[in-house]
Amino acid sequence: MHHNRLPRLVTSLLTLFFGLALFAPLPFVVLTPGHAQDVLSKVITPAKGAPANLKFYKSDGHIYLLSILITNPDAYVTGAELIYSWARSDYAVMPRSLFYKDGASATVEKAKAKTEMVDSQLSAKVAALNYLQIANKPSDIEITLAKTGGPSGGLAFALGIVELLTPENILRGQSVASTGTIDEGGNVGAIGGVAEKILAARKAGATLILVPASNCKDLAPSVATIPKGIKIAAVSTLKEAITALNSAAPRGCANLGA
Repeated sequence: MHHNRLPRLVTSLLTLFFGLALFAPLPFVVLTPGHAQDVLSKVITPAKGAPANLKFYKSDGHIYLLSILITNPDAYVTGAELIYSWARSDYAVMPRSLFYKDGASATVEKAKAKTEMVDSQLSAKVAALNYLQIANKPSDIEITLAKTGGPSGGLAFALGIVELLTPENILRGQSVASTGTIDEGGNVGAIGGVAEKILAARKAGATLILVPASNCKDLAPSVATIPKGIKIAAVSTLKEAITALNSAAPRGCANLGA
C-alpha cells in the first residue's frame, strides 16, 4: 500500500507551490484609471493680491486633468492580484522597476510627487503667460488641487490658464481631457499610464483628449483600444494643443504612424 505515497507527496508539493505562488509578492505594479478633475472649476483662481488687470473670464467648457492609480510602493502585487488584473481590460500590469527604484517608500514617493506637482504648476503658469504675452507674474495665479501629485497635469493647467484669461471661449463648449508634462517654453512631454487615463476621460464625458505626441506609441492599435466617440489629438507644444481645440480634425496619433 506504499505505492500511493509518492503521487500524494507530489500533489501536495505542487498544491503548496501554486498556493504560495498565488500569494507571493511579485515585482509588478497595477495601474487603474484615476479621477478626471475639471481645472476650470475652482482649481485655477486669481491669487490674493493679484493686480486688477488680471481678469478671469467664465468658461463654457471643461478641461479635465487625468490621473491614474498605481500600487503603493510599500505594497506588493501577489500572483492572485496579478491574474485578476490581467483579466480586466481597464487594468494594466507593468514591471515595478519602471515606476519605483529599489527601496522606494510611500513617504519618499509622496514627497517626490508633491514636488513634481508644484514644479508642473509653475511651468504651466510661465508657459501660459508667455503664450498670452501678458506681463503678469506666475505668483498672480493660484492653482489648488488636493490629493493629486506628479508632473502630468502641466498641460491641463496651462490650457486652463489660457482659457480663463482669454475673453473668447476657446473651448467652444467642449469637454476636453488633457495629460502631459509641460516646460516653461510650452513643450509637452510624455507621461505614464496614458491608456488608463483615456478610460478616466471617457467616464468624465470628454470627447476630445489631448495627449503628448511622444506617447503615441502607447496608443498603437496593437497596444491599446480607443473607446468609440473619443477623438485623440497628439500635441508637442501648448500652441499645438490650443490649435487642436479649434480644429474639426486635429492631428491624431494615426497621423504620426502609431
